[in-house]
Amino acid sequence: MLGREFADLLNLYLAERGEATVSVGTILRNPEKSKHLETATMKVGQFWIDFVNLRAEEYAGDSRIPELMRIGTAEEDALRRDLTINALFYNINTGEIEDLTGRGLYHLSRGVICTPLPPLTTLLDDPLRILRSVRFAARLRFSMSDELRGAARDERVRTALRQKVSRERIGGEVDLMFRSRDPVGAMRLIHNLDLTSVVFPVGEREFYERGLALLSTTHDYLVDCQRERPRWCERKVAEEGGEVVLIDDEEARRLLWYASFLKPLWDHTKGEKKDGNLSRRAGKKAHQSTIMKLMIDELKRPAKDAEAVEKIIKAADDFHHMVDFGGAQLSARTVLLNDIKIKGHKCSMMAENGVPVEVDCEMIQDPLWMQAMDYRLSCASIMSRVGGLWRAGMVLALSEQLASLNNGGEFDIAIEGDVIEQSHEEVRQGIITQHDAVAASIVQLGLVGIQHQKPLIDGRDIKQPHVLPNIPNGPIFRDVMDEQVKWMRKHPNGGKRALVRYLKGLYPEYCEKV
Repeated sequence: MLGREFADLLNLYLAERGEATVSVGTILRNPEKSKHLETATMKVGQFWIDFVNLRAEEYAGDSRIPELMRIGTAEEDALRRDLTINALFYNINTGEIEDLTGRGLYHLSRGVICTPLPPLTTLLDDPLRILRSVRFAARLRFSMSDELRGAARDERVRTALRQKVSRERIGGEVDLMFRSRDPVGAMRLIHNLDLTSVVFPVGEREFYERGLALLSTTHDYLVDCQRERPRWCERKVAEEGGEVVLIDDEEARRLLWYASFLKPLWDHTKGEKKDGNLSRRAGKKAHQSTIMKLMIDELKRPAKDAEAVEKIIKAADDFHHMVDFGGAQLSARTVLLNDIKIKGHKCSMMAENGVPVEVDCEMIQDPLWMQAMDYRLSCASIMSRVGGLWRAGMVLALSEQLASLNNGGEFDIAIEGDVIEQSHEEVRQGIITQHDAVAASIVQLGLVGIQHQKPLIDGRDIKQPHVLPNIPNGPIFRDVMDEQVKWMRKHPNGGKRALVRYLKGLYPEYCEKV
């Protein structure tokens, strides 16, 4: 019986019992792309279930496309499965698990990824199985058998994976790896099995080697954060800004893993010159970054995923420049030491007597406050671009510095090891402290969610007689609106009247003529 027939019978059973039937989807077979079975899928209760018949196959000569496919026995079907641990059957009549390969339960107990048939036979049957093997090894933190590793390195498997398997299926497996418990282990296996050029056919191998090191550092840092969370990673702080901390946000972490792994490739290609002959009419695709092309064209990921990954990468560069060259460390300390806080329209800072006092942003001339607001403006421009993914950008910026430290030459030679190790740890903690201070100051300055801030004066009202009635459309209009945003960010509790006075003083030529 085929899967579709079984699904139709299940619907008939539901109808006879007076229950609602459900629609059945069918995924057609496509042997040329190693999709040998038609699969029916339907939602039963709260679960989506796939129905597919047991199969047996016969091959002619050296061909890996079945010459004959027939409904097989449970044992024949088990031997055609990708892995022994996926070839276990549950007998709904006896309530027992049936291990028809004779090795599934053993491998499950020992944490081994192995194929029912000789690995080369299984992988050439459907080359995607090598990526599924990698994914299950990462998801379950199992080890791959030596025989499977050897077959995975066979050039015939790489060729078949490149030629027979669609990029959608490859990209889907990669995405599931980044969703797994051990994305670092998955990418390391791809690298060690010499599959990098097939899975990621853009850029040189060395960029993915460095990406693996950065991904590992990023992952390790977040693990450390789970044990001891910095203030900006606390749930309460994030909830106050309507966000979820990175440690609890699986979707943001998945995007961060992509960004970490692809960052060295971005660094190498971002300076490449675009074809000067490309016109604006060439469209967005012609002007896409290498990361966008890889994720969309090769891994077939949604454009929104690629855009989010690029946002994280760009934010990491922005934060890195702020921390290293933009004086952010000093400004962040100024904010934290003087207890400068902005919460909604309430602003405050520490007075000389150590007591917090409220601040009127329109009147205050305190140099420390003014410095903090200049810093707030710089941070706000980054925050408005990256939005809710700012924590991922900050972690990536921090992790790049840690990865650079781990690869640095000054700590490679163990002379008086204890002293050097201590110095290394001191430098590491210094990097973490710097970035933690900047992140904590961003939270304290009320910048979480700043991208949603509405202008005090919209595009229609700004042309009113009492504002700037003679302002022309075009670049000047945009400049004025941008100037409004800057003023609001430096005067968080400033009012509309003060803003109008500022704009009229800055652009007197567009005021109403008297």
